[in-house]
Amino acid sequence: MCSVTWLLEENGYQVFFNRDEQKNRPLATPPQSQNINNTQVLMPIDPVGNGSWISLNEHGLSLCLLNNYQGKLPSGACLSRGLLLQHLAPSQSRTEVTELFNQLKLSCFAPFTLLVFGPDLSLNKPEVWAFSWNGVSSKIAVTDSPLFSSGVALEEVQNYRKEVYTSITSEGKNQQSLLNFHSHHHAEKGYLSTCMHRDDAQTVSFTHLAVSSDLFSMSYLAGSPCDGLNRQQLEKHCYTFDKQESLIA
Repeated sequence: MCSVTWLLEENGYQVFFNRDEQKNRPLATPPQSQNINNTQVLMPIDPVGNGSWISLNEHGLSLCLLNNYQGKLPSGACLSRGLLLQHLAPSQSRTEVTELFNQLKLSCFAPFTLLVFGPDLSLNKPEVWAFSWNGVSSKIAVTDSPLFSSGVALEEVQNYRKEVYTSITSEGKNQQSLLNFHSHHHAEKGYLSTCMHRDDAQTVSFTHLAVSSDLFSMSYLAGSPCDGLNRQQLEKHCYTFDKQESLIA
């Protein structure tokens, strides 16, 4: 259960990601810079599967993983979908991701959609690619923002969040309007809201990626975005490749 949007700029891109999980799932480890196949990669780690749902590497390539709860589950045991990022995150280009994706034994994974944000992604090269596996077949295609996944009332969730997205960004899509969208919570429609709240699950973290000609960064905030998501929080909880602690004490 997740919500993801992105913002394209003249010299790069930004990604905004709400992660929704069961309340009894252990908390993830904040982003760490790790060396995978001689490439520095930033990603938070899910202690259950030892994988991740979002990554940024030193080349400027980012990945986001959304579970597909409506797909067909494998008949046997599954590998954690989060391990896909451990395998694909060091890639230098979408072409390399494609080559590795086509070598995967997808039948070992539950259905998913993997978003690929290439290092050259910008207003001039705007294509974001979705690598999808529905449990029967795979597909690689250009996609658009926003995207959502949900194990409960998916169509209703998509329709409601798209309406809110259109309303909040009606006067322009920028960093602040997308932060407002990801922190949006309607008290009477908690399970539909972008900052989701249900009896059994809720939005447990927000991640922001910023890639430009002079800076690659990942901001990670544990907890519900509706509790105070703003630019100051992004700066306070920002991680880069040469510094793993917060930039502001």
